[in-house]
Amino acid sequence: MDEPLTYEETPVIEPIPPMPSSGKPSVSSQPQSAPEPFVPVQPTPPMPHRARGSFLNTLGYLILFILLFVLGIWLSTVVRQYLPSGQPAVVPTPSSGASLENARPLTPDDPYAGWETHFIISGITREPVVNISFKLPPDVLAPICDGTGCPSQGTYLPGGTRLTVAARGAGQTLRDYRGAVVTDALGQPFVTKDATTAGKMGVTFSGAFNGTTVGGYAFSRMRGEMIPVSEVLSLEFNHFTPSGITADFDADDVVFEKILKTINLNTPTATTATELR
Repeated sequence: MDEPLTYEETPVIEPIPPMPSSGKPSVSSQPQSAPEPFVPVQPTPPMPHRARGSFLNTLGYLILFILLFVLGIWLSTVVRQYLPSGQPAVVPTPSSGASLENARPLTPDDPYAGWETHFIISGITREPVVNISFKLPPDVLAPICDGTGCPSQGTYLPGGTRLTVAARGAGQTLRDYRGAVVTDALGQPFVTKDATTAGKMGVTFSGAFNGTTVGGYAFSRMRGEMIPVSEVLSLEFNHFTPSGITADFDADDVVFEKILKTINLNTPTATTATELR
């Protein structure tokens, strides 16, 4: 048979009396994380005006410098009042280099200093014509008389042409060129034009033909100068290519031009009138 059911009595649970109200909110028994403290954001301070400050500093330094400069000038003026006056001035001594530079001549060096000086010989006296000279390169021989009468003197230039010099006029073998046509010994005329040589207005002449000089030389080309020295005296300088000779006329013409620049003229103070021949 079945056992009879047993019943357990449920205990009576008395209600918990309510807690007195304190006006505070209930707090959960669960632990809560502490709230983060509130930090207010500070406003960023404005940047200082560096440019304005730098300008003011520079201006201050400038004013200070000006004040110091003015103060220095004032102090120097005050100090000078107490210094003895009449002190000798110091004159700088020129250096030896400056003295040598001042001692040098201002004129350029003579380009013909190494050339040899020669004189024109009178065909009558066989003596040098007074106060007249010229120079020749050192490699050119001294002129010698052309013929026994020595109406002119000549020598050879480096290119093979012959240089001739002669005195013309009173007291000389040859006539003065003035008042006549310039020709060779046979009367063949040269082309002439006015020219200044050695500071004198004379005549330059040239010709390319078969001619003869007063010294007896046959030539194929000639160029020369007639130079007045005084009212009764003149000079002749020429160079020519002897017939049958190969010569560098143009190269010698350059040398001839240089020779003309070396002519030294001094008008004779006394001239003996002699019949022209």
